[in-house]
Amino acid sequence: MTKITENCAKSLELLSDYHEGALDESAKEFVRAHLGECPPCMVVLEDIQIIITSAPVILEEDGIAFPDENIIWQRMRITKTTIH
Repeated sequence: MTKITENCAKSLELLSDYHEGALDESAKEFVRAHLGECPPCMVVLEDIQIIITSAPVILEEDGIAFPDENIIWQRMRITKTTIH
């Protein structure tokens, strides 16, 4: 089991903004450096990327009028298993 460090907590807090390119250079470099040495945090970033790219497709395919979190997570598990 991987221990969550203070750097992990700080990086995880910044990941969404990092993904969107909304961080200043020093924060961006901090996250980039941490991701380079922390595979578990990199997996979280990959999951964010999968969610962001898959959510619109899931909504369109299923015709979900309002994002139902349970359905989205069920589909994400299926998508991730299919991709990997």
